[in-house]
Amino acid sequence: MAIMVKFNKAHAQYLLQCLAAGTPIQPEHEGWTGNDMLALAGACFFGALSQGPASFWCRDIPENLQPEYREAEEASFFNDLHAAVEFYGHLTMLVQDGGYDEGYEPHINALVTQEGDVHKSVQPISGIKAPSSAN
Repeated sequence: MAIMVKFNKAHAQYLLQCLAAGTPIQPEHEGWTGNDMLALAGACFFGALSQGPASFWCRDIPENLQPEYREAEEASFFNDLHAAVEFYGHLTMLVQDGGYDEGYEPHINALVTQEGDVHKSVQPISGIKAPSSAN
């Protein structure tokens, strides 16, 4: 299935200004359409991407990494951001559907990665409940 992108340069400039200033964001039309939400997601994705991989490193990961490791991190950054956005979307869907509390605490921390185009992984750090072993 293809998604129709309806990009508006002036609205993109508005979104960037709001994100930079921390001001409320209004949809382009009356109410939030799917396209409005995708445009906002794209602007937010760009904002996160522009922060660079170092801004997402955990504090316990040293900044004086071997050059090979640093290059590998930067090469996978784009895919990892996609995986993180998808995971945020999944968690938000669980909140909406009422299924969040079954598997998660109010606050969670996890490392999310995506290797290649397909393989995604979530490494729980805190707030993710262990699956029940009721048999």
